[in-house]
Amino acid sequence: MCALHSLFARKDLYLAMILNYRFVLTGLVALVILAGCSNDKVETKADLTETSKQVINDHFRMLNEHDLKGLTAQYEGKARITTTDWDGVSFGPAGADQIFHQVFYVSPDAKYLVDNIVANDSTVVVEYDVVGLKEKYNSPIRYDVRNCSIFKVKNNQITGEATYSNSRLYHNR
Repeated sequence: MCALHSLFARKDLYLAMILNYRFVLTGLVALVILAGCSNDKVETKADLTETSKQVINDHFRMLNEHDLKGLTAQYEGKARITTTDWDGVSFGPAGADQIFHQVFYVSPDAKYLVDNIVANDSTVVVEYDVVGLKEKYNSPIRYDVRNCSIFKVKNNQITGEATYSNSRLYHNR
């Protein structure tokens, strides 16, 4: 009887060990599945700031290249755009297209020279000069404007822009 009792005791011990291993294995599988489900990278404040700065750096590169298609594609569909050089408020890519058509017409050789960028999460403030010749190449009137633009950026798109310019914009070369 002692041998039979010892056999049953070992069987119970083995069953308990198997159940514990199953429980541990099930827990590990659940953790792996949960980790896979939440694989999305959580952007930190620093990541958002760098992303926003990159969007605006690309914006000024495209301004200098006069890349109208690239510029307008940066604006979110309902982006609110204001500037002291334009009456009223423009919205989205269509509004940006109107504004940049005018800007590129007024000074077709304009260069956008960025002095300072201050970024925080989704807001980027840029101080810059716009230098060129007014209305045509070899014009006697030089276009020289000091601007400050405040951009709102979300999901790699510009969702808002407010640009302020100085009042003395033209002078002879």
